[in-house]
Amino acid sequence: MTTQHKFPLLQYLWLLAALLGTASLQAQANVPPHEMLNQVTERMLETLRAEREAIAQQPSHLFTVVEQVLVPHVEVNVMSRFVLGQHWRRANADQQARFAEEFKNLLVRFYVSALLDDPAQLDKLLASDNIIRFLPVTVPDDTRTTTVRGEVFLPEGGQRVPVSFSMMRIESGQWLLYDVNVDGISLVANYRTSFAADINRDGLDALITRMAERNRRLLDEANGKTSSN
Repeated sequence: MTTQHKFPLLQYLWLLAALLGTASLQAQANVPPHEMLNQVTERMLETLRAEREAIAQQPSHLFTVVEQVLVPHVEVNVMSRFVLGQHWRRANADQQARFAEEFKNLLVRFYVSALLDDPAQLDKLLASDNIIRFLPVTVPDDTRTTTVRGEVFLPEGGQRVPVSFSMMRIESGQWLLYDVNVDGISLVANYRTSFAADINRDGLDALITRMAERNRRLLDEANGKTSSN
């Protein structure tokens, strides 16, 4: 698979990763990460199937659904720190907070908008009973981070794509997601390279402003799909 074709796939799989957080995981603190991902994937797909009509009527509702289930179970601050690298350490508290907020919005709106552009892809996703297989992983009690590996079965063509979820265990025992690697492409590393070039050229504040503008545009475009239907 060429790099050109990986990024739409990364969009598709990041949405899948975003859908892994519907259950209350605090009650499942002792469940191995791969079993938790299996259970929550099934529950989230059921939730989306129930919301499918509402999404058809109001496409931007998909943003709301994904944000509600994504944000509590993704370690946004850790992702933001890894994405910015040295620029995070140089940023002040206000810049860090604004970047984390806009980065969160970008993750939700950019990757979800790929499915809003082609609603048939969402229908294919929800119609599948065999989307992803997680490989078992044994995690010692004193281990804070782990990687859950798996294979995604694409709705068309029967292609299998390797994917891994980087996860971090917090004090409550809950596992949070902080990176997704699809067929050798890390979401965090991809953004780190892109954002570093932007910051070196124009500065962090300019990057945050552009991210906010893009997020507003993505929301406007989703709302525009409603008026055109």
